[in-house]
Amino acid sequence: DPEEILAQIRETERTMVRELMKQVANPEYGISDPSLAMYGRKDVTEGYWRLLSDCQYDIEEGIRLLRAACDWHMRVRPRMKELIPTVYSQRPGLFSLRQVGFDGDGRPVLYHCFAQDQAVSSDWTVDGILTHVVHIVENAGRCNRHKEGEERGGMNMRLVVDCSGFTSAPFSSYDNLTKLHQTLMLLYPNVLEGVLVVNYKQEVRIIWSGIVDILDDSLQAKVKFSSAKELDEHLVPISHDMVSWLQKEIEENGKEKLNAGQRNFWRAPEAGEHDPRGTSKFVAEFISKKPSVSDYESHPGIVYGNN
Repeated sequence: DPEEILAQIRETERTMVRELMKQVANPEYGISDPSLAMYGRKDVTEGYWRLLSDCQYDIEEGIRLLRAACDWHMRVRPRMKELIPTVYSQRPGLFSLRQVGFDGDGRPVLYHCFAQDQAVSSDWTVDGILTHVVHIVENAGRCNRHKEGEERGGMNMRLVVDCSGFTSAPFSSYDNLTKLHQTLMLLYPNVLEGVLVVNYKQEVRIIWSGIVDILDDSLQAKVKFSSAKELDEHLVPISHDMVSWLQKEIEENGKEKLNAGQRNFWRAPEAGEHDPRGTSKFVAEFISKKPSVSDYESHPGIVYGNN
């Protein structure tokens, strides 16, 4: 019976998660606050599941990774949190990666467009990118509404990468890319449900072929390249209002010259115009008023650049 087999697999996974949590509680491992590695989750069970699945359910390896993630958060995160208000009050459009809504299952949808980035070549550093990505992913994780169970998939997100205005600056150092990938995989294993790449040209495919071996096999399998004709098909898993927003945003950012509203994507648009900050439901709940989700902050340019 397939359902019985699946139930047995799930129970085995739960047992492994409980064992990891038991081991983590042992003072000899020196993990003072394991929730640090679960980026603010009220229920960290699902985070432990992702961690274990990423290391093939090796308890000792899971503990090693957890200790490393906690150490990173304790050393680096306070400095990053201090930098965010200063940097984005002066340069609110530095990086465009932002949460713009949810898919049909309640997963956060993140969107990035090179044409909207106001970063120059010297801004594309490992620390600069990490500071921004950590802020976006951790906050998106706080408002995830995915209902697929407590242990599995509850923190997964979708990412849409719009290559309009593409620059190769972030990909100029293979060593930096490797370090960036390793750090993000340590902090957020298995966090992406899927990655959709749109408005790309041959240059993007060439660069992709040169860096794809950095990524683990599971992440490689989640990356899809979509032409304009295939876009609707690839957007099927995403909710109707999210699809409509993405189609309009991708269309606007694909134009030869961005209008002021798209360039200043962190600002509220004129009445009746497309809102680059996200879907109307998302903006109403998470940007236009104080979010009901504790400690949630949207794109730092929206939070600190409109004062």
